[in-house]
Amino acid sequence: MSNVQGKSKGDKVVKTYLRRTPLYSSLIVVLLLMLTACGGTSSGNTSGQTLHVLVGANTTYPTQQKQWMQQIGTEFNKLTGSTIAWDTYSSSSEEQTKLQTAIVSGNGPDIFSLGTTFVPTAQATNGFVTLSDADWQQVGGKSKFFPQQLTMAGKTPDQTIGIPWIMAPFAMVYNKDLFQKAGITTPPTTWTEFIQDAQKINQPSAGVYGTEIDPSDSFDTWKVIWTLSKQLGKDFLSPDLKTAQLNSPEAQTALQFWFDWATKYKITDPNAMSWKSGDATRAFGSGKVGMQLMVSTSIIPTLDKSGLAGHYAFAPMPTVPYGMQQRPANGIAATSIVSGQMLAIAKYSNQKDLALKLINLLTDNQHQLDWHKTFGDLPANAAAANQLASQDALTAAFIQAEAGATPTPFSGSWASIQVSMAGVCSKVANLVATNQYSPSSIKPLLDQANQQIQGSLH
Repeated sequence: MSNVQGKSKGDKVVKTYLRRTPLYSSLIVVLLLMLTACGGTSSGNTSGQTLHVLVGANTTYPTQQKQWMQQIGTEFNKLTGSTIAWDTYSSSSEEQTKLQTAIVSGNGPDIFSLGTTFVPTAQATNGFVTLSDADWQQVGGKSKFFPQQLTMAGKTPDQTIGIPWIMAPFAMVYNKDLFQKAGITTPPTTWTEFIQDAQKINQPSAGVYGTEIDPSDSFDTWKVIWTLSKQLGKDFLSPDLKTAQLNSPEAQTALQFWFDWATKYKITDPNAMSWKSGDATRAFGSGKVGMQLMVSTSIIPTLDKSGLAGHYAFAPMPTVPYGMQQRPANGIAATSIVSGQMLAIAKYSNQKDLALKLINLLTDNQHQLDWHKTFGDLPANAAAANQLASQDALTAAFIQAEAGATPTPFSGSWASIQVSMAGVCSKVANLVATNQYSPSSIKPLLDQANQQIQGSLH
């Protein structure tokens, strides 16, 4: 691992050497210095080096992740003669802390795995390598990856820091048996149809509900509200990223509509106000829920181990707002956020070429297919994902959803927006659970969150 202070000392040594050596020797030293500055130390023999890599801990498949790390480490050693030292983070706060510590100290992982919506925060630190055309070629070129994923790789197409690794578009999963019993032949494409279908399925006396809700989840909540708001024509930030819009009429409508499922239409389990994503998935896997939103392909291994195996299917989420025949003129057919994991290289690392070799390995066809088989996530490699889609109807629905995936605003404040919206949803859920909720409760909570976010914008 390189060290910022070490580089400074090295510069002093070179300058002293130049004053004491003949001209031809000085020219050689200058050439060596230029090669080092351009990453020359990592472009030659990489044997015997150690590459430090930080990834998210897989709490669902911890044993499999450990085995995967060992396998990749063995393959990489055979390929390069170098070893991999893995490190993990288990929450978004730990991810942020480890990133900040590394960037400030100038020492830490060579490669960071970053969630797509965390890339803007990482880029704002100015601590990651801006990828050149040559860098992209070393990992197979931009055409190797899904175009939608590249929209979150950097703040502009020529200022990218992230290379797509895992693709996680969101879709809707539905129970085929409950659909058939209710006489529903095709998944809903509008939110009006969604409510109507859920009402047809709904049988509270039998413990069967049309859909589910997980308002206490720290990840799902903002995605649902953002998607609904985007379809209505408004984002959480203005186009110039200077004005917070969490309290827009569209956001208010979106948030109220989501909680209407529990309070007005009563198509969700009354106990769901304290639920997180895992709780909703367990309810769906029990065969008592018609539809669940905001799921990724990572749900497949879980459902295939449940009694619902073979009795579920996926479809893109509806894209036409409730009560409308079509979206407003400025509405976006957002079927999903652009979601997944990116791999970024720290600027302080002197192992850039070695890092690119590992990224190329992790994103090749076979390793992407192997990852999907073990963990369920979709390949960011377009050829691998399309191969899966041609063989599996379940995967094909997510590829369709990815085609309509919409990037979130590229703002360093987005992490704070996610936390703020999750907090709002949690408060609304508590009001519902304690019978203190009314639609008028929503605007003051969004106003407060919007004020907090506005203060963080520059």
